[in-house]
Amino acid sequence: MKMKALRMMLALTGIAIACSAHAQITLNEPVKGPIAVGNKPGNPLTEMPDGQHLISPFGERPVFSPDGRKIAFIADSYGDAYEYDMATGKIRNLTAHMAHRGFLRIHYLADGSYLLLGPRLRGKTAAETRESHIELFWMNKDADQPPVALGVTVWEGIATSRLSNRVAWGELAPAGASGPEFKGIAMKQAEVVVDGAGARLANVKDIATINECWVEAQDFLPGDKGLTMPCYHIGSAHPAGVGTEVLSIDFATKKITRYPTPPELYGEVEAIFPDSKRTLVECSSDRAAGMDLCILELKADRPKYTRLTHIMDYGRWKYGNPVISPDGKKIASSIGPADVPEPGMALGIVLIDLPSR
Repeated sequence: MKMKALRMMLALTGIAIACSAHAQITLNEPVKGPIAVGNKPGNPLTEMPDGQHLISPFGERPVFSPDGRKIAFIADSYGDAYEYDMATGKIRNLTAHMAHRGFLRIHYLADGSYLLLGPRLRGKTAAETRESHIELFWMNKDADQPPVALGVTVWEGIATSRLSNRVAWGELAPAGASGPEFKGIAMKQAEVVVDGAGARLANVKDIATINECWVEAQDFLPGDKGLTMPCYHIGSAHPAGVGTEVLSIDFATKKITRYPTPPELYGEVEAIFPDSKRTLVECSSDRAAGMDLCILELKADRPKYTRLTHIMDYGRWKYGNPVISPDGKKIASSIGPADVPEPGMALGIVLIDLPSR
């Protein structure tokens, strides 16, 4: 079924509020082997465990607001940005009033304003656009003015601080590099200074240039003293041609810490817990076949991966780009089929109650 047709069907049938009386989601034993693609009958969009339900029948790449009362997300790749109100259940379009070329991601800054990632002009191909044309924009907290370009082109995701308007991102080094020209990903950080209806980047600092793999900014570590990053080994022997590591970097010492991923597992680091001792990971044995969510203890010595969800029991399905609420009680995640043409594409936003430890 075509993606847009399936989204329309979900909206018309009210799946956004559907859930079934299955057992509540619980933590399982640590992952000790490959995660298989199952053939369980049913539809994971409608047969969800207690404590898990769709809050929007469309959307991808959700983020919680600093106060945890709202969730912003992108409708679809190069689409509008939306916001879900946790109290009322209402969804509003944040960017319909402005001219734009579409957005891939949205983030909140600590002051409640927004950062948007999207192209001013698209490249000749989808890959060229993602790698070389995605810029960083600021938008005021009322979302009633056009976004302001901050003058940087970013590679993949960014990290935003819970403490201030600090942001970290990666850039291709040199800019626009590909093939043998590629020297690494230059990681940087800066402060977003808001001045009336405008904003700018200040105190731009180089973190490090990493050339052993392709990295992107994920989350700041406590006190904004470091950063977690997924590390992609593209063209590796791992299924789907991409292997991963979980890394963190200390800003002061430039020391990189590795949290080893089991060889049979694809583990892409995502949202960090408020205690900063654990993080969510998109986990699978073949990311092209689907992805579940695991919890990783941030211990460099034999870190434990604990499986949290079981959407792959139904076959080629995935959760994606999960985030954790500021109080550490809920996860918001994209949900949809594994077979999609663009990274991050999904059929909606699901809200998951985190089990007590």
